[in-house]
Amino acid sequence: MAHFFYLTPIGRQHLAQHFGNGMRAGSYFLQETFQTPEDLIVFLNNVAPDNVFEQTPVTTVFTYTLTDGRMAGTVGIAKRDSVGSENITTEVRDGLVIEVAKLDELALTPEFSIVARRTNQGHSIITGFPGSPARPFARKRQPAPEYALNKLFWEEHILLKLKS
Repeated sequence: MAHFFYLTPIGRQHLAQHFGNGMRAGSYFLQETFQTPEDLIVFLNNVAPDNVFEQTPVTTVFTYTLTDGRMAGTVGIAKRDSVGSENITTEVRDGLVIEVAKLDELALTPEFSIVARRTNQGHSIITGFPGSPARPFARKRQPAPEYALNKLFWEEHILLKLKS
């Protein structure tokens, strides 16, 4: 069963960061698959997800896998121990200092994830990216159990980007 997804201006701005060759994010949608965030919304509103799970009391994660031979885009998260420490640098993102591994190339994947806030109108997209789901960055204002899970996830994983 397909769900109803929509974009707010803020949601579109965040999702757009995963289009256009990953200027800010390592995981980006291939233009030959989804040219714009709106193209992705059309797909989402017509295809049932592979999996749906609650990330927080108000957010839901939807996962999809393209099965027609197309690739959704590039993978932007990896296990930390799979990248050499010489490739790791830091960036400030959304007020947080995060570690990023800069690589010569990023793997392609047919999988992608959508994170959305449940509303009375449907699912307002917070973000979406090629690859498997990821936990939010750990922030002290999160409830203690959520903060602990997010902190552990980001201790074990790292964002990926193409070298400039």
